Amino acid sequence: MIRCPCCGCLTIDNSDEVVTDICAVCFWQYDEAAQDMPERVIGENGVSLHTARKNYRLFGAVEKQFLEMVRPPCEEEL
Repeated sequence: MIRCPCCGCLTIDNSDEVVTDICAVCFWQYDEAAQDMPERVIGENGVSLHTARKNYRLFGAVEKQFLEMVRPPCEEEL
Protein backbone atom coordinates (compact mmCIF):
# COMPACT_ATOMS: atom_id res chain seq x y z
CA MET A 1 0.00 0.00 0.00
CA ILE A 2 1.04 3.56 -0.62
CA ARG A 3 -0.17 6.86 0.82
CA CYS A 4 -3.06 8.66 -0.79
CA PRO A 5 -1.72 11.98 -2.13
CA CYS A 6 -4.85 13.74 -0.84
CA CYS A 7 -5.44 12.52 2.73
CA GLY A 8 -2.08 10.84 3.37
CA CYS A 9 -3.54 7.50 4.48
CA LEU A 10 -2.14 4.14 3.35
CA THR A 11 -5.14 3.25 1.18
CA ILE A 12 -3.81 2.97 -2.37
CA ASP A 13 -3.04 -0.54 -3.61
CA ASN A 14 0.12 -0.33 -5.70
CA SER A 15 0.22 -4.02 -6.68
CA ASP A 16 -1.30 -3.31 -10.10
CA GLU A 17 0.85 -2.15 -13.00
CA VAL A 18 -1.39 0.90 -13.42
CA VAL A 19 -2.68 2.27 -10.14
CA THR A 20 -6.25 3.58 -10.44
CA ASP A 21 -7.54 3.05 -6.91
CA ILE A 22 -10.03 5.34 -5.23
CA CYS A 23 -9.21 6.14 -1.62
CA ALA A 24 -11.92 4.93 0.78
CA VAL A 25 -10.99 7.67 3.28
CA CYS A 26 -11.26 10.76 1.05
CA PHE A 27 -12.51 9.46 -2.35
CA TRP A 28 -9.49 10.72 -4.33
CA GLN A 29 -8.85 8.64 -7.45
CA TYR A 30 -5.11 8.05 -7.63
CA ASP A 31 -3.69 9.92 -10.61
CA GLU A 32 0.05 10.43 -11.11
CA ALA A 33 -0.49 13.29 -13.57
CA ALA A 34 -2.60 15.16 -11.01
CA GLN A 35 0.14 14.66 -8.44
CA ASP A 36 2.68 16.21 -10.79
CA MET A 37 0.44 19.26 -11.34
CA PRO A 38 -1.50 19.66 -8.06
CA GLU A 39 -2.93 23.07 -8.99
CA ARG A 40 -4.68 21.79 -12.16
CA VAL A 41 -7.87 19.78 -12.60
CA ILE A 42 -6.65 16.72 -14.49
CA GLY A 43 -8.14 13.30 -15.12
CA GLU A 44 -11.09 11.70 -13.36
CA ASN A 45 -11.05 13.86 -10.23
CA GLY A 46 -13.33 16.87 -10.59
CA VAL A 47 -11.01 19.08 -8.53
CA SER A 48 -7.30 19.75 -8.37
CA LEU A 49 -5.23 17.87 -5.81
CA HIS A 50 -4.63 21.17 -4.00
CA THR A 51 -8.39 21.78 -3.70
CA ALA A 52 -9.06 18.15 -2.76
CA ARG A 53 -6.55 18.39 0.10
CA LYS A 54 -8.16 21.59 1.33
CA ASN A 55 -11.63 20.05 1.11
CA TYR A 56 -10.50 16.93 2.99
CA ARG A 57 -9.18 19.09 5.83
CA LEU A 58 -12.39 21.14 5.90
CA PHE A 59 -15.05 18.44 5.69
CA GLY A 60 -13.53 14.99 5.16
CA ALA A 61 -13.78 14.26 1.40
CA VAL A 62 -12.44 15.59 -1.89
CA GLU A 63 -15.89 17.05 -2.59
CA LYS A 64 -19.00 17.34 -0.42
CA GLN A 65 -20.94 15.11 -2.82
CA PHE A 66 -18.77 12.15 -1.75
CA LEU A 67 -19.21 12.48 2.02
CA GLU A 68 -21.50 9.43 2.16
CA MET A 69 -18.93 7.34 0.28
CA VAL A 70 -15.96 7.85 2.62
CA ARG A 71 -15.03 6.40 6.00
CA PRO A 72 -12.63 7.28 8.81
CA PRO A 73 -9.11 5.86 8.41
CA CYS A 74 -8.23 2.60 10.14
CA GLU A 75 -5.38 2.72 12.62
CA GLU A 76 -3.04 0.84 10.28
CA GLU A 77 -3.73 3.35 7.48
CA LEU A 78 -2.51 6.35 9.46
